[in-house]
Amino acid sequence: MKYLQYCYENGLGPDPNILQARTFAISNHQFYQTLSMLTDDGYIKGLTRTSTKSGDIWTGLDQLSITSSGLQYLAENNMMKKACKTFKEVRDWLPFV
Repeated sequence: MKYLQYCYENGLGPDPNILQARTFAISNHQFYQTLSMLTDDGYIKGLTRTSTKSGDIWTGLDQLSITSSGLQYLAENNMMKKACKTFKEVRDWLPFV
């Protein structure tokens, strides 16, 4: 989703050569399942799955985009990471009682 956020913020379309399982060092199955879950949860849009007798055909990688829910998720997740880091630093500063 960070890549799609980057594309959104810079007015770019996603590059299907970047959006590949090997970019993330995962299997094709895991890659498309993850994209499917992100679509189902409303974080991204544009992916289409067509089921055939020989398996699923996925299209739309060049049309993927992040949704406002996806942007909100990334913003909240980033804030939580910063808060956790701050709490860990504060904990390290406090003397043991």
